Amino acid sequence: MVAVGVQVESAERIEAPLRLREQQGFSILFAGATLSRLATEMNSVAVVLFVLSVTHSPRLAGLTVAAATFPTVVTGPVVGAWLDRTRHRRTAFLLSPVVLVVTMVAFLVAAHRVPGWVLIVLAFVAGLPSPIRTGGFSGLIPTVVPEPVLPRAYGMEAASYNIAGIAGPAVAGTIAGVATAGWAIAATAVTALLATIVIARVPIEPGRPVEGRPLRALLREGTALLWRVRELRSITVATTLSMGFFGMVVLAFPLFAHELGHRRATGGLLFSVLAIGALAGSVVWTKVAGRFAEEPAAFATMGLFGIALAAVGLTPNLPLALVATAVAGFFEGPLLAVTLNLRQRCAPVHLRTQVFTTAASLKIGAFSVGSAVGGAAAAGLGPRGMLAVAGSGQVLSIVAGLATRRRPVR
Repeated sequence: MVAVGVQVESAERIEAPLRLREQQGFSILFAGATLSRLATEMNSVAVVLFVLSVTHSPRLAGLTVAAATFPTVVTGPVVGAWLDRTRHRRTAFLLSPVVLVVTMVAFLVAAHRVPGWVLIVLAFVAGLPSPIRTGGFSGLIPTVVPEPVLPRAYGMEAASYNIAGIAGPAVAGTIAGVATAGWAIAATAVTALLATIVIARVPIEPGRPVEGRPLRALLREGTALLWRVRELRSITVATTLSMGFFGMVVLAFPLFAHELGHRRATGGLLFSVLAIGALAGSVVWTKVAGRFAEEPAAFATMGLFGIALAAVGLTPNLPLALVATAVAGFFEGPLLAVTLNLRQRCAPVHLRTQVFTTAASLKIGAFSVGSAVGGAAAAGLGPRGMLAVAGSGQVLSIVAGLATRRRPVR
């Protein structure tokens, strides 16, 4: 009887569902990734305000931001492939926020004494480890979380992006407004330092070198994988186009706020509400993740996101615009979570991080193009037209994704 009781108890323990909150490694990873991304989001606002306050040059401020984001577009695949195979992966993740700390201190010390091009170089250096802070952390999740709870883990990973996206600009802007832009730079450095301390506790496994395979070959293999695997090809095409169309919203929100009779700066409130809605959607998704297939869920949420985004442009006043924007964000959050989980499921271990960073680079590049096109089309379309194009573009992205999924690959 005792033996039978022990067997029953063991069986119950085995069958007990795994809970994400019980995964201590993930909790630490989530905290470190969120702090690192928070510092990155703070940096993008703090540097602009700081350069403007020191040089009074919008052109230089714009070039500085471009220099900070450019490395992610170009180096994403290379950094990802290197992280997958290097035995110094822990060092790389620790150095990522340290680089941000050093460059922020350099901004404070050198800003009044150096020519403008030095500030651009500093911003470029600060942006070099950006792929680690984004796709790099996403690639680590399967190393600290069991397979059954991975969908919920990637729901929280999407929430990490949204938390940083909400709090980063708000914190940096508030500190700069209450004190000075220099204090916003200092706060960014402190946040990055805290991220370093937390990341030091994350159980980061070394990469797995592929014997006889040079980095160049792995880069080709990873890029080919995004196109060869139906699910990856479909979601990559759809989300890249989706982000390109969304790039128009950067200009549409401030212009739309002005059309509604408010200051253009009120467009920032629309972005905050969008991020809050995305955070809520990500948290809700963690409760139901795993019950739906990733691809249908991704396309469904993308379509709903597009409809809600287009609806923003139909609203007659700011309160209704905020409601429609929050709804749009609510569907955008699960879309990111589903996309992240699909990538990790379809990518082999030795290419996983590269897949994350390459896909992120494509989206950032598309976003930049969309923003540039939006600027050129703003006069002709107007803010409502831009929001309509951005929303309908999500539906076109679905069509493109489904079309490429059916395309046979030889």
